[in-house]
Amino acid sequence: VVVQLYREYATKVYNAMHASGEAQEGEYEGEYNVAGEYEWRGIGRYADGDIYEGEWKASNREGRGVLRFANGDVCEGEWKAGKMEGRGVARYADGDVYEGEYKAGKAEGRGVFRFANGNVYEGEFKADEREGRGVERYAGGNAYEGEYKA
Repeated sequence: VVVQLYREYATKVYNAMHASGEAQEGEYEGEYNVAGEYEWRGIGRYADGDIYEGEWKASNREGRGVLRFANGDVCEGEWKAGKMEGRGVARYADGDVYEGEYKAGKAEGRGVFRFANGNVYEGEFKADEREGRGVERYAGGNAYEGEYKA
């Protein structure tokens, strides 16, 4: 009975937010907290075709989860306040793969970027750019090791 009441309340909150333009089109399947916000584990399906499956807190992606974009990109790892934060892996539709640390949704800290063409960069990132010490090994066998600046 209590769960049903929460779901009804959450539906009313969502409908009010949707009517005011505050809610993004899509749907959520999972658990809610007493405020009617997405909480704990669930699946968010967005109007643009993106799907997030994982942990939520106060209607934000928070904890472990996987975001599958409609374009084929997949981001898996730790989330905070709706963005990648901590360790994660991004697999891009074009074949590129980044595995490493994130901060506020961007590659930041140590990581490895494997390009679809066979090149591999291992080193430091800042705001999604190679910055700091790193090594890039090219598919043809050459390599560059040194300091990178964004």
